[in-house]
Amino acid sequence: MNPYPYIHQEVSGQGLPLVILHGLFGDADNFRSIALHLERHFQVIRLDLPAHGHSGPLEKLTFDSMAKAVLHHLAEKGIDQCHLVGHSLGGKVAMQMAGDPDALTINKLIIVDIAPRFYPPHHESIFEALKALPLHAIQNRGDAEKRLRQSINDAGVRGFLLKSLYRDLEGEYRWRFDLDALARDYPAIQQSPTFTKKIAAPTLFIKGGNSNYLGPQDELPIRTHFRHPQFKEIGGTGHWPHAEKPAVFTRLCNEFLTSEPSVQAVGETTNQDT
Repeated sequence: MNPYPYIHQEVSGQGLPLVILHGLFGDADNFRSIALHLERHFQVIRLDLPAHGHSGPLEKLTFDSMAKAVLHHLAEKGIDQCHLVGHSLGGKVAMQMAGDPDALTINKLIIVDIAPRFYPPHHESIFEALKALPLHAIQNRGDAEKRLRQSINDAGVRGFLLKSLYRDLEGEYRWRFDLDALARDYPAIQQSPTFTKKIAAPTLFIKGGNSNYLGPQDELPIRTHFRHPQFKEIGGTGHWPHAEKPAVFTRLCNEFLTSEPSVQAVGETTNQDT
């Protein structure tokens, strides 16, 4: 298998490249509305991670293999420097990229609701529900939603997952992510990224106020690996702050990317909607 799979990208705007990596079960479309605002200042490049969206598979889904695949893709496109944004799984891949001694120049880094540490398994019920869903028997998207409702209580999670459900040319429903590969390699993506150097790029960690993915206990490990971390919290949001309060999220990104950063405390909360 080709060690560097095809990586699908969506590009808009002009200026310094701003690369965005989505989270587990997602794709480049997750940040489409955010890109509409950021493309006023940057060339926004939204990527599908390996085994997600329209991108190809990897023999083994590890942070190292995914980071190298993205770095290879960007090198092929002639990109030798950029800003980098990563959410959840994409945040871990972004941290792995920034810690690669052979990485491109990352001017500024934004990590959304994830820390550089091991996370205990907590997606088993989702994997089980998706594997149990009889794609061949689904009549329409509403039917799929009704079936998932029996095992996934959170309507937001169901809606997020169903964004990746589509009909192929034969009319059969399929997932845009490689469910088998993600389930197989899930233990690898629970781990922390590996760092061969301390990250020099100014880095902003954005926490969802109601999320437990990122908290005060993560500040010391973050400062161990990052020279210039900042911390912001978007109140009233969960694990997808960019989707729940896009205006606030976009403002924080623009402020950080276009001005000199200042050190903030983990607990700082931003509640403004404009």
